[in-house]
Amino acid sequence: MPITEELKSINRLEQAGFTPEQAKAIVEVQEAAIQRGFERFVEVLDHKLGEFELRINRQFQEIRQEMAGLRTDMADVRTDMANLRADLMREQRDQMLRFAALVSLIVAVAGTVFKLL
Repeated sequence: MPITEELKSINRLEQAGFTPEQAKAIVEVQEAAIQRGFERFVEVLDHKLGEFELRINRQFQEIRQEMAGLRTDMADVRTDMANLRADLMREQRDQMLRFAALVSLIVAVAGTVFKLL
């Protein structure tokens, strides 16, 4: 409490009938109680902030782990897509070779039929 407030409080107590020593003692006790209350408030606030910081750090760690898992999943999906692409390319090539073989067979059969006629 600022000194001017202390003096006002002492003067009010003296006007109410307290001796100067009593008024001064009451104001000092009041000031000490306010100071202890403020110090306790700061301690509680520090404790709560520490708990909050720990909780936030745990949540960030969980998010980081989740992101790492998602990155792994994405890499797996990319690998699967590359494998599927390769499989599709092989299948497409195989189908084209079968089609070419079929066309060649048809041409050979048609050529033989024309020779026989």
